[in-house]
Amino acid sequence: MLLSRSPTVIVLALIAVSSTRTPHKTVTSETDGGKSGEGMLSQDARPGNCRVTLSSDGRFVPPSPVPAGPASHLEIASDQFWFGTEKLWTVLPADGTWPGSVPGKPGDFAYSNKLPWFRLHPAFSENDGPLTITGKRLDGPSPSFTEIFLSNAFSRDDDNAMIMGGIEIPAFGCWEITGQYKDQQLTFTAWVAPPLEQEMSSSTISAEPLARESPPSRIQVDGEVQARSLFYRVTPEIPPAAEAASISGTVVLHAVITTSGRTSELQYLSGPPLLSQAAIDAATWWQYGIAFANDQPDEPVEVDTTINVVFPEPHN
Repeated sequence: MLLSRSPTVIVLALIAVSSTRTPHKTVTSETDGGKSGEGMLSQDARPGNCRVTLSSDGRFVPPSPVPAGPASHLEIASDQFWFGTEKLWTVLPADGTWPGSVPGKPGDFAYSNKLPWFRLHPAFSENDGPLTITGKRLDGPSPSFTEIFLSNAFSRDDDNAMIMGGIEIPAFGCWEITGQYKDQQLTFTAWVAPPLEQEMSSSTISAEPLARESPPSRIQVDGEVQARSLFYRVTPEIPPAAEAASISGTVVLHAVITTSGRTSELQYLSGPPLLSQAAIDAATWWQYGIAFANDQPDEPVEVDTTINVVFPEPHN
C-alpha cells in the first residue's frame, strides 16, 4: 500500500522548536536546465537586495491564554521569533538565514528541515484542505516548488493547533516562502546560505564501502494512483527553444520511487521531445509517500510507475 505524506500533528503539553535551525539533509548542485549549482556556492554572504524577514517586520506573540493542546506551552530559541497572525504563524531565524549543508548527490536539497505551522480559532482541520507551502527564488534561476501537508482532525477544535511540516529548498539563495491554508496566507523571505568553502573541504569523508544489502522489493503502481501520494514537486521550466516554438503538453516518464520516496531511473516515454529533459530535471526533485508491501508493513518497497509532467500553454 502507499503511505501518503501526512504531517505530524502533535498534542503535547510542551513543544521545543529550536531544532528548526539545524539542517538534517545534505544538499545538491542546482539542476535548473541541467546547470550545476557550483556557481552558487561562492555566494557566502547575503546580498543586499535579499530583504529577509526579520523580527522588526513584525514579531507575533501567540495569544494568551492558549487552549490546551500543542500551542499551550511553546519554546523557541533566543535566535528565533514567531511570525504571522493567530490564523497562521510559524517560527523564523532572527537573522533571516537558514544555513545549508555540504553538497551531496544530484537531487539532494540545499536546505531541508522541519518547520512548524500554527493556527488557532479555529485550528487546522482535514475538512478545510491541506496546508500548501510554495517557494520561489528571488535572486537567480532555480525551480519553484510546492509542498503539501495534510491535516488530521481532532474532536476538539483547538487540539489541532500545530502542523509539524517541513521545508525543502533545492538551491542556495534568496527565497520567498508562502504558506497557504484556506483563506489565510503568510509570506516571508529567507536566505539559504551555502556552506563555507573550508566546511565543504573538511566534510569530505573517505569511508569504507558499506556492506552490500539485499535490494528492496519492487511493486508496480499505476501512474494515476501513484500521483495521489505526491507531496513535493518543483515546477518544470520550459526550455527557450520550446518556448519560442510555443510547445506545451504532457511528458510521460518512467520512474522508480525509492524506499525514501524519491524518484530514480527516470526515462522519457512520450510527449514533446523538446520538453523531455526539462521534465526529467523537474521530476528529479519530486517526492512521494513511501510505499509498503501489504504483507510486510514494516519494510518499504520501491515503486515502478510512470510520472506525468505537465507543461501548460504559454501565456500570450
